Amino acid sequence: MTHDEGWHSYWINPGEAGMPTTAKWKLPPGWKCGGLELPAPIRFLTGELAGYGYQGTVLFPVTLTPPADFTGGARLSVTLTWLACSGDACVSGQQELHLDLRAGPHAAAEDEAVIRKARETLPKARDGVRLEASENGDNLSLAITKAPIGDLAACHVFPATPEVIDPKVEIRFRKDGTRWLAYAPLGDFVKKPVKRLELVLKGAGLDPPLHLTWSAPP
Repeated sequence: MTHDEGWHSYWINPGEAGMPTTAKWKLPPGWKCGGLELPAPIRFLTGELAGYGYQGTVLFPVTLTPPADFTGGARLSVTLTWLACSGDACVSGQQELHLDLRAGPHAAAEDEAVIRKARETLPKARDGVRLEASENGDNLSLAITKAPIGDLAACHVFPATPEVIDPKVEIRFRKDGTRWLAYAPLGDFVKKPVKRLELVLKGAGLDPPLHLTWSAPP
């Protein structure tokens, strides 16, 4: 997706307003499709509303798997829906795209290197790195443990779970012994108790960005 100068689209958590980009596929029998894989976003303001999303050119990798007995050709279709905003206006968009594939030996497409690079820069979990969260009044106390992975105080933190953390406030971690701690104000529309939270951290030497998931005990 290539945005015009001054325009942006939205992440899975759009922030205070906006709408995530979605893809609805029409596949031949036996084919399987993963969801859009989302790179780490940026934070921006639309008027006075804080949001998360993308500017410039961004790639959303998708994994398509044919049936084991696939022969001949197949047409795969997808309908993309998005919302693009500038400082003055928002415009919704929708486009249907088609991909025609034929069975046969692997042949590298001209964009293969670009796609591979996009996949390598997607947020990823790290072995042993854990996120913990607990409610503390109108705030969420966050702790990252077992994280010898650079200076998290300099990272940009993005809550991937919508409506849990107030997007108007930027989250900053501080080191406390072997842990990194932060407080995050809960969002206006949060459903208590909070049962799940996903965070993406990028910058400060995190390559690729770090993806963290916390779930409340059953």
